[in-house]
Amino acid sequence: MSFAQLVYLAVAASSVVLIAGTVHTRRASPSPRTDLVDVPSHDLWENAFLAGGPGRVADAAIAGMHGDGRLAIGGPGTVSARRPAVSHDTVESAVLEALARTPGGSLARLRPTVMRSGAVQQIGDRLADRGLLRRPEAGRPWRQLARLQIGACMGIFFLGIFQSVTGALDDGAPQYPQNMPFVLKVTPAVFAGIFIGTLCRNAVRRRITKDGKRALKRFRTANKAAATGPAAMPALAVAIGGAALLTDRALREHLLEAQRAARGPAAASAVSASGAASGAGWSAAGDAGGLWCGSSGGGTGCGNSSCGGSASGTGGSSCGGSSSGGSSSCGGGSS
Repeated sequence: MSFAQLVYLAVAASSVVLIAGTVHTRRASPSPRTDLVDVPSHDLWENAFLAGGPGRVADAAIAGMHGDGRLAIGGPGTVSARRPAVSHDTVESAVLEALARTPGGSLARLRPTVMRSGAVQQIGDRLADRGLLRRPEAGRPWRQLARLQIGACMGIFFLGIFQSVTGALDDGAPQYPQNMPFVLKVTPAVFAGIFIGTLCRNAVRRRITKDGKRALKRFRTANKAAATGPAAMPALAVAIGGAALLTDRALREHLLEAQRAARGPAAASAVSASGAASGAGWSAAGDAGGLWCGSSGGGTGCGNSSCGGSASGTGGSSCGGSSSGGSSSCGGGSS
């Protein structure tokens, strides 16, 4: 058997296992706590988490506190608290606490700190306890296998280019057409492996369950009127549809810029600057057990995983922080 045939066989076997594991993970319904099965989800922050993960919760809280005058956001993305800046719940308290620890009040640094706070991370735990989200560890082996398959296929492709130049893998087998380069012989397998690996990796990252989708749909339907139009409540608008629905242009641009910054070095520096103060863990890929980590369009250093429902203009998400009840980390949805 030639090396090219081995490549096809390995990619086929890996893809079959990966597809089977991904389908099983997506179809498996988490077992909710029996005392929480019938608990409805009317809470603003819970539905923001379902729709866009920790990032959506942070964006909604910041937008709501800016909308009623408790926070001011000026250029370039500098957040300050107006006196008296009081909080109405634990999530808003997390915003004020994170702001006090954020040098210069940078929104790009504030946002991931809020996302990793215990108050936000515990929302994911509560939703998982009710069977509305799958916990991050549920699909971890398949995410790892998908990344391994993608990386191996890319390595084989570059190895094929090297062989085409040097002839290092010439196995003497008959070639058709004559003298076909090794890279051309394995290209179909390589691209199929990358395509299947990418699809399965993205599929297993979506953590919202069927029950979670239904709960989110009910919440959106009940609050659609209050979330749209000139008089829309900023926190509700962001929770339902993301920062892109904000009518305040300046606030919208600041939040969207913070989401874009989360894709690059700013996210890593924000994490390193605030991780010690928050005492929260952080996972660059959202695979460490106990971390709710997800994204919804914008992304962060956590990567572009998706947990929640779809909506336009959604924001990125981050991860970290432990919370009571065990795990805490990825919930976002994407659109």
